[in-house]
Amino acid sequence: MSDAILVRDWNVNDFHRHVLDLETRGYIARRETYRITPETNPETGEVVHLYTIEMFLSESA
Repeated sequence: MSDAILVRDWNVNDFHRHVLDLETRGYIARRETYRITPETNPETGEVVHLYTIEMFLSESA
């Protein structure tokens, strides 16, 4: 699993688009590593979410 990468994005649509693109290239998502981390902007009080998942390149790709 040396070809593992970490996909991270603040925008949910961009995050899922990137994950789907990597899956078409042969990467497999490690679903147990999927995380949504809420963060609060101290200046505005707005809550934003960081989406994260680890993916690895399939040996058959």
